[in-house]
Amino acid sequence: MTTRNKYGFQDPHPHWTLRSLLAAGGVAACLVATALSITTLGTRAEEAKKLELAIASEVELAAEFANFMTAETIAARESLLTPRPKPAKQVVSVLADRGGADEFVNFDFTLLTVARLDAEERKCLTQAIYYEARSEPRVGQMAVADVVLNRVASPVYPNSVCEVVFQGSQRRTGCQFSFTCDGSIDARLNKRKWRQTDDLAGAILAGVRAPVSRNATHYHANYVSPSWSLTLTPTATIGSHKFYRFPSRRTVAAAPAAM
Repeated sequence: MTTRNKYGFQDPHPHWTLRSLLAAGGVAACLVATALSITTLGTRAEEAKKLELAIASEVELAAEFANFMTAETIAARESLLTPRPKPAKQVVSVLADRGGADEFVNFDFTLLTVARLDAEERKCLTQAIYYEARSEPRVGQMAVADVVLNRVASPVYPNSVCEVVFQGSQRRTGCQFSFTCDGSIDARLNKRKWRQTDDLAGAILAGVRAPVSRNATHYHANYVSPSWSLTLTPTATIGSHKFYRFPSRRTVAAAPAAM
């Protein structure tokens, strides 16, 4: 069916109204899309602003923490550089805590073992350790000192350190410790080793002693074999020395001492 207008002519645009509607709908869709895009951009801008504020807040907190740690470090350093010692106690306070000074003033220091040590005895033991074992490890030096003291305690030998160490030294032969008659004692001292052996001798005479030689009364260097060693019971081998004691019914087999 042909559509004609009021003048009787055929209408060249029979669907104009429909096209207008479609065009209007397209425009409306574009407007909606534009509105949604604007809304999305606004949301993103708002989120970006929030993120920027959050980052700024974290930066501020980090700066405050850094300032706090710097201040604490400076304070700790100053405390270490300028220590604050506790105030010293007054003499009256100390005496009150200890019950007075009478017991110290009237105390007989000669009762102490260390105070009773004879300087000459200590020197003789130091000489025995130094000349016989200064190159030995500490346990080897203690073993030599142990032999000296075992002889002092034995009824077979003299009853003092010096008498034991220098026994027989007045004769050309017969000295019990070779350094007392072979001229070694006249040689120049190694001051460092002498101080070490002197400290050891003092400690041993004060009671810091262990029976490392296993009750030995004799010893010799391991590169010699004296005839007298065949008549004694071996007790230990320490460093470059072999140790012996007088035989008895109960003989202990020789064994290396702990180093």
